[in-house]
Amino acid sequence: MPIDIILLDLVLPGEDGLALARDIRASSDIPIIMLTGRNDVVDRIVGLELGADDYITKPFHLREVLARLKCALRRRQPGASLNRSSEPQTEIYSFEGWRLDVGRRQLLADDGKEISLTTGEFDMLCVLVNHAGRVLQRELLMDLTRGRNLEAFDRTIDAQIARPRRKIERDPGNPALIKTVRGVGYVFSARAIRQDV
Repeated sequence: MPIDIILLDLVLPGEDGLALARDIRASSDIPIIMLTGRNDVVDRIVGLELGADDYITKPFHLREVLARLKCALRRRQPGASLNRSSEPQTEIYSFEGWRLDVGRRQLLADDGKEISLTTGEFDMLCVLVNHAGRVLQRELLMDLTRGRNLEAFDRTIDAQIARPRRKIERDPGNPALIKTVRGVGYVFSARAIRQDV
């Protein structure tokens, strides 16, 4: 039976939840939601950097967990509920030799090779490319990719930006496509050409 999503408690008997998340993410893009009593900002950043798509701290309400599970699954298959027309349409963006196919959730390099992206990485890249040239604050980025607001001091978005950067930038230490706007947020600086299919 295929697995659609993983709800992972970080405190497991005889197992480190963070190490388990890292191992899962190394071989799969299945959405991971971390569930933990650790509410420290550093723990959240580490969890997101290791590949989690969301992070829920205890105490929590089961309805919130269910809502976040549904949200993660919707992000993984956006076309299922958003477009019900008989002629399916999708957006394709081209930039700097890359091709981002929103409907197929694919990122292709200029040689045609598909680049593997997690759900969170893909969603972040879609938001950035869709708002190319516009400076986006961290709070707005998190809201657009996760559907929830963060407190102003929360820097977990920085970890979410670093992951797609490592995959599309020639020099991730000196990014040319996803640039940091110090004290504000991020901007996708390449010209993105949109094509509706």
